[in-house]
Amino acid sequence: MRVSKKMVRSARGFTLIELLVVVIIIGILAAIALPNFIGAQDKAREASVKANMRTAQIAAEAFATDNGGQYPLAAADSVYATYLPGGSSDGITAGNYPVNPFKNAPDPFVVAPVGTGSTAVQDARKNGGSLGAPGAVGYKPIASNGANTSYGIMGGNKSGTALSGTSGGTFLVLSNQ
Repeated sequence: MRVSKKMVRSARGFTLIELLVVVIIIGILAAIALPNFIGAQDKAREASVKANMRTAQIAAEAFATDNGGQYPLAAADSVYATYLPGGSSDGITAGNYPVNPFKNAPDPFVVAPVGTGSTAVQDARKNGGSLGAPGAVGYKPIASNGANTSYGIMGGNKSGTALSGTSGGTFLVLSNQ
């Protein structure tokens, strides 16, 4: 019985050159895909921060509805915390702060870098600012005639600076102005 060269060749397996070519191709594909994957993770985290900003906005609006149009005095107001998800809105039982996607832990709101006066929100949208920590959500009441009649809410990106707005050179600020 004769064994052909083809059968002997196929029984030996792959050559070193063939294996190296496959490894190089896989490396090139990984080099192309990895930056896209990392960029997608950052975008997902920023979307989570925006959702946390929206949670802060809903809590502030619910607080104002129950308090004659007055917004919370501070980001760490214990009564404001009762309007967060899981809270009772009674001023006693605090809700849960949203989870910071960069820390994977609940994160209390910080003071947003929003000024005071009638142009505070517009100035914050132009100038941005730092919230001090990646993924932080900042809340700042804006007083007018001695009453907290407005607010600004900002969220931080992976470097802790304010998230960018829809137009170039602007920053995302949620408010009732």
